[in-house]
Amino acid sequence: MSAGASDDATPKSPSTILPQYGFGPDLSFDKLLEGNRYLFRVHSPKLHPPTYEGTEPYFIGGKYSDEFTSAAFKSPCPTSASAVNGANRMYEDVIRHMDWTTRADSPYISTSFSFAWAIWEAIRRYHVNVKHDIEIAVIDARAVADRSVTAAELLMKGTPKERHKDHWKWYRFAVEAQDVLVWGHIPTEAVISSIPLLQILSKLPTYFLYPEISNTKDSPLSRISWDYTRKKPSFRQFCQSMSDRFLRMPVDKRLRDTTAGSVRLALCLLRPYVHKHISDDFTTATTHVCELAFVIACWPSQWWAREHTEIRDLVRCVVHIVGEEMREARRVQALADATRMQEIVGGLEQLAHAYEARARFRDKALQMLPPSTEDSADSESSSGSSTAEPHEDAWDTTSTSTLATMEAKGIQTDPTDEEEPKAESSLTTPTQSPTPVPKAGQSLPATYPDEVPEIYVPTTLETVVRTASCFLTAFCIGSIITLCILSPHRRELAHHLT
Repeated sequence: MSAGASDDATPKSPSTILPQYGFGPDLSFDKLLEGNRYLFRVHSPKLHPPTYEGTEPYFIGGKYSDEFTSAAFKSPCPTSASAVNGANRMYEDVIRHMDWTTRADSPYISTSFSFAWAIWEAIRRYHVNVKHDIEIAVIDARAVADRSVTAAELLMKGTPKERHKDHWKWYRFAVEAQDVLVWGHIPTEAVISSIPLLQILSKLPTYFLYPEISNTKDSPLSRISWDYTRKKPSFRQFCQSMSDRFLRMPVDKRLRDTTAGSVRLALCLLRPYVHKHISDDFTTATTHVCELAFVIACWPSQWWAREHTEIRDLVRCVVHIVGEEMREARRVQALADATRMQEIVGGLEQLAHAYEARARFRDKALQMLPPSTEDSADSESSSGSSTAEPHEDAWDTTSTSTLATMEAKGIQTDPTDEEEPKAESSLTTPTQSPTPVPKAGQSLPATYPDEVPEIYVPTTLETVVRTASCFLTAFCIGSIITLCILSPHRRELAHHLT
């Protein structure tokens, strides 16, 4: 790996990462973006229509959900829609978004800088709501930086005269949740992944969980170490409780949770992206995991992470080791799949060659067989009927030509079968109705019992059977005569035979 790639994969210093709770002195999104690359959104996934394409937005503000057009969001500035009325209009928009009764008309989409708040809020919704299809989406903050702003920054733009009665309540919530508002929409390419909550729970560091219990009948939330059933839960109390649990752990377990535990949760949150890009863009994939893992490692206690500078190097080493193993596994799997496909293609080629060989053998066998006299007679009669007008001697001509062909080829026929058609043909008179002429689009009827004489043409097999029958009959008669001659009682036998 080059030196430039290694520098990009280096996590940021803990001093540039947001604290557990609140923003600190700076509320500007652009300044906070330097050490906080990811936004998190708790949502219930919606089924995309059949016409959905990857270029369409992943999240859309409630105000534009029914009439979204990409042309409406060409402007990169999130305040452009409010430029007519200035800051007052921006304050009205954020108040409309913070109020649950009017949020459906808000042009903004809520996200958060805090992964811990997203997990805490997702568990609260899972417990309260009937529907449990809760997911946490990871968003690249740099991809929406031109349309993002912190909710606390917008709330501070309102003058004291124009502030809503719930202004300070909403401000405390915006600070607590590290709330970031994205104007208009969030494009699909900005959403790195979206993971169901139940898949995340088992990957949390140990200070988030109680010791594992073997009882499988417990609910998925049974191992959560905080009281999520409170009627008025407090995220601030949650942060304090998790920090206390972390600091009560032995040093070796703290180091384990801030390295291997952080990498495990980061890989879970970024799993689809990592699996997709680990082979073709190893550096970018590992950089994303390193940055998110270091944010997770610093969350329970930033001062402890600053004292243990080795955490950053350990996180990077673990991520690269796991990434290399994943890339090697993908390469081996790709080779196995390619080999399997070659075997399948080879088998199909063998089947095709075998089929072609059988087809050639069948064609040669058909060419070696003698032509069917019946088919030739039918073809001659059909060609004659299609080229000339039928008359009363048509069938006599056909019969004569057919018999001539049979005699030329040495085919033995039954005299009785030959005489009957000739007799019938000789009885044909002009008073008989002529053979019907087929009209356009019609075909000649299959048989005409009263007009067309039937010609019996024995096949080769029948000729062989008759010859064998005659030979056996002659042999049996000769044997009887010989026995009569040689037997001493030939007079009695001759008397009985006569």
